[in-house]
Amino acid sequence: MSNYRGKFVPSVAIAVICLLWISCGGGNTPRQQCQGATCVPSPSTFLYLTALDDISGFKLAASGSPGTSFQNLSGPNSSFAIVADPSGKFLYVSDFENSTVLAYSIDGSTGVLTLVPGSPFSASGPSDATGLAVDPSGKFLYVTLGNSNQIAGFSIAPTTGVLTPIAGLPLPAGNTSWQTIVDSSGKFLYVSNLNDPGGAISAYNIDPSSGALTEISGSPFVTQANYPGPAGLALGGGGKFLYVAMVGTVNANDVVSAFSIDPNTGALTPVAGSPFTAGQGPISVATDPSGKFLFTANVQEDTVSAFTINSSSGALTPVAGSPFPTHSAPFDVAVDPTGKFVYVANSGFGDLSVFSINATTGALTPVAGSPFTTGQQEPSGLAIVKTQ
Repeated sequence: MSNYRGKFVPSVAIAVICLLWISCGGGNTPRQQCQGATCVPSPSTFLYLTALDDISGFKLAASGSPGTSFQNLSGPNSSFAIVADPSGKFLYVSDFENSTVLAYSIDGSTGVLTLVPGSPFSASGPSDATGLAVDPSGKFLYVTLGNSNQIAGFSIAPTTGVLTPIAGLPLPAGNTSWQTIVDSSGKFLYVSNLNDPGGAISAYNIDPSSGALTEISGSPFVTQANYPGPAGLALGGGGKFLYVAMVGTVNANDVVSAFSIDPNTGALTPVAGSPFTAGQGPISVATDPSGKFLFTANVQEDTVSAFTINSSSGALTPVAGSPFPTHSAPFDVAVDPTGKFVYVANSGFGDLSVFSINATTGALTPVAGSPFTTGQQEPSGLAIVKTQ
């Protein structure tokens, strides 16, 4: 399996939103919502970043800036994914070399991470755990096993975050199963197979009670031009479309493949005009919450590409001025839940590029102070968590 270090690095997913501050009873404290005599903390947003042997947390300001890290934990040497559950209570990180999943509870006020009892949880044999995805209900966590070419899964204990293997898993996926995503309805799961020569995407039905998987008829679905190297995955157009960042393997690609999702069967149909040209080596892809815009981190070109999404057809149109420059080897891209900011983890310089998004056009403008130093080596994955 390719271990993209240096110019290519491990990938991960997601990003951040803003923090509001006021005084409740005096002092410089997090903003409070006061009901009668009772004050409770407002929701906060935190950015978590994986890097070489490190996991760090940042509190986001209203300006989009990440500020100074409030926590640094010893992390995996190679983490290919980081994801939070929808409630914002738990954070999960893949550990490729040990083939485990690290689980943390998140303090809703401070963002501080605490290891969940029993963590790390074994995913498979040695050197296997790659991508992660949580279903919209927060009941199930799925993990791709890159060297075993499989997809595994766990049920999530709702109060503790403890992981329990799902019966009947893992199941076979494609060559070097890389990243995974669950559709907006929670009915279907998709896996990108990095070294499949046809750029195949494996697809599965999810049993809503057990989390068990069954392969969808017609799976795997090949990308339109038989490009090798499918990597990052994202949903757009209100969850109607699946987008695949086609990073390439031996040689870098420069396209994003697009599919429409059959809402009844989960089958994938190529969008007309797909694949769409991006920058060199698009390794990660993200869409804004409205489903109007799509962004790719182009690891071989040191840029981020921006597109508008046709809500009817799923077709992509480049935003004027795209691609936009980042620092060296951008590896992961994420959009904050407000849809105002794009975050890019630059693995080459160990920093974060942050852009504001024009709500009308999707054009990107660097936030003041960007890029922001993280103090990490080879940051590779982002997760945004808005606490309740």
